[in-house]
Amino acid sequence: MRGKSSLRGLPVISLSRALTIRLTLLGFALFAAVIAAVLAFTFITEDPGALRNDVTSEIIRQGVRQTAADGLRVEKTPTLIKIESASPRLWYLVSDGRSVVEYAPELRPSLPIDVRLDGPTIAAQMRVGGGGDNGLAFDIIEMEGSRVIVATGGGRPGWDLILAYFLRAIAIPALVISFIFGVIIASAIAMSVSYITARLRSAAEAAASIDPRAPRGLLPTQETPVELMPLTTALNSALDQIASNMDVQRRFMNNVAHELRTPLAVMRTKIDTVSDGVVRTALATDVNRLTTIVSSMLQLARLHSTDLPFEPVQLNSVARDVLVDLAPLILQNAIDVALEEEGDDTRTIMANEATVRAAVANLIDNALRHAQAKSSIIVRVIDGVVLEVADDGIGIAATQRSEVTEAFNRMSPRSTGAGLGLTIVRDIMTAHRGTLTVLATRGGGTTVRLLFSEGE
Repeated sequence: MRGKSSLRGLPVISLSRALTIRLTLLGFALFAAVIAAVLAFTFITEDPGALRNDVTSEIIRQGVRQTAADGLRVEKTPTLIKIESASPRLWYLVSDGRSVVEYAPELRPSLPIDVRLDGPTIAAQMRVGGGGDNGLAFDIIEMEGSRVIVATGGGRPGWDLILAYFLRAIAIPALVISFIFGVIIASAIAMSVSYITARLRSAAEAAASIDPRAPRGLLPTQETPVELMPLTTALNSALDQIASNMDVQRRFMNNVAHELRTPLAVMRTKIDTVSDGVVRTALATDVNRLTTIVSSMLQLARLHSTDLPFEPVQLNSVARDVLVDLAPLILQNAIDVALEEEGDDTRTIMANEATVRAAVANLIDNALRHAQAKSSIIVRVIDGVVLEVADDGIGIAATQRSEVTEAFNRMSPRSTGAGLGLTIVRDIMTAHRGTLTVLATRGGGTTVRLLFSEGE
């Protein structure tokens, strides 16, 4: 139980979530790197004077207003005022062909070309004279159906305004690229997680189908991704090692049990010649217990070492036959045993009849061993697929019921059994893909229920 509680405290790692976080962070890093690269390339390749003129022209254009009542004017925005105060050689000219707005005309050089505003334009944007104070920016913009010339030079905007200008200029392309990149990332995540999940699900299904009696390495490796191959290979190797160790233990149990059968038979014969009745009875009790242990070990070894042939079996018929076989033992213990059959008694199950008989016999024998004086035992078969053995003894505490099927676990120190009876029944039910459940009998006592799969 301590191990289970520690597992609950471990963090649950989601593969898709981890990939999403990592790829999202990568996307942000690439986006920032692209922006930084564009800005660095621009600042390195562009002339500083041309950059300042471009930024100044953009800020002037933002302040251009044209109305029928006031005509053409340039609004003094905070950024334009800031540039004017920081640029002693700044000049600019704004004209729509009918009116002109000019700042510091005494600083403006003669314009090198003549642009007709009532005809086709040669260019919408021109840079003349290179950088420095002699350079100028010459732009033509469309405003309310008319063309407006904006020419400027000598501006010295701060680097904060230059950076903001370029960020605005590349904002929309960057957003579009980011959206496309995000879609690609999302698609890649979905495809990757789907592929990995499918491979993991296939491995999980293969692991679930492994027979616990022979857990050989059967996890698929043909379609396993390279990243998961070390895990699959390690699990297969571990399963092979576990199966090998189990085979060694089974062979050891089988050999020991076989080797002990003959000495025990000889001991039983010699005990009969002992003249002291008390000593003879004590020795016979110990030998009988050893014989029971050896027989149970042989049953377990045979159950695990061979594939059981299945056939249609009537559980009702098996219960009747076992009770007939155990009649002498029942009479010897002076216990009332009754058989109750409920529902359909003709239904069959797909089972190995010999092991089912052994399971039923072990349950009844276990109940007889733990029965008290004047006790009663009920063997109940329900619909041909459920068998219950119920007694009215002292019962088993709810906290101990999960331990009764453990090997060599005798619930009572006075028990003469080997502590393997319910272990054998549990393994028989596992081989039949059935269930064994320990319940409390109404009114006191213990009920052991076996549930089989119905035969076709």
